[in-house]
Amino acid sequence: MKSCVLALLWLLSAMPVMAAAGTSPIGPSGGLLSSAPLGADDFMSGVAPPPGVYWLNYSFHYRADKFTGGDGNEIQVGPLDDFKARITGNVFRYFWMPERDIRILGGRWAPDFGFALLDKRLKVGGRWFTEKGVGDLIFAPVNLFYRWGDVHAVLYVDFIAPTGKYDKHKVANLGNNHWTIKPAALFSLVKPRWEITGIFNIDFNTTNNDYIDPRTGLESKHRSGKAFHMDYAASWRATPKLNIGIQGYYWNDLEDDRVDGKRVNNTQTRVFAIGPGVRYQLGSLAVVAKAQREFGARNRPEGSVYWLRLMFPL
Repeated sequence: MKSCVLALLWLLSAMPVMAAAGTSPIGPSGGLLSSAPLGADDFMSGVAPPPGVYWLNYSFHYRADKFTGGDGNEIQVGPLDDFKARITGNVFRYFWMPERDIRILGGRWAPDFGFALLDKRLKVGGRWFTEKGVGDLIFAPVNLFYRWGDVHAVLYVDFIAPTGKYDKHKVANLGNNHWTIKPAALFSLVKPRWEITGIFNIDFNTTNNDYIDPRTGLESKHRSGKAFHMDYAASWRATPKLNIGIQGYYWNDLEDDRVDGKRVNNTQTRVFAIGPGVRYQLGSLAVVAKAQREFGARNRPEGSVYWLRLMFPL
């Protein structure tokens, strides 16, 4: 029953959308941030593109038919016994690689920003809750690209701003109502016939000052704990234009959440996902199609996500 209560707190405090990194059962996401989805990036993501402005388009659909407790088992009592999530979205991200080779700390500088359009449906207690609209804004004013032979790397910090719609009384929300700061390191080892990519992140969250504690019904302040997460990918070059491989993500909270400064036990989430993927280069257009199945979830939904990612110059 304790797991059920904590999971319900997680839902009532927002559970913003994927677009797919968040934090905990009482907190707002558990790996489902509205504009920075887990598993979004994949094959050869560390390779710097030629100078220009690029549009990265991430279309996804996430579906889950169960909510897991802290022991990893499906919750089968209370309002979450028939839990369902159906989240469809499109993340628009714009990236600029300047013609001029601007160096900071030895890395080539480039900025980017993005936002998400979301259609989110959650079933809790036999009722469906729906919210549609624009999610939180995400931007990285500094991306630093490096290359050492076959090794490509990017160091950057993503900022997620609380611009998406949020209502403390709603089950489904589009925004987090707090800032998230995400320092990250991305590495790609690219050989003539194969490549391996890993993206490693630590999330730091500010406080949501407009929060209702479902345990008491009182207005309070909520802060999600720090979290580690990574995307990974490995592929084989079947033809000069086609890569075939596997990819996925891992999420693990490092801390429990806090309400009014007090730690709430057993609010850490965890999940692992893996699935097939293909990348095809069609002229200047790069197309990635992939699927990811979640396993080992704790204090969050467990489901599957399907992606179509495009990258092309404007």
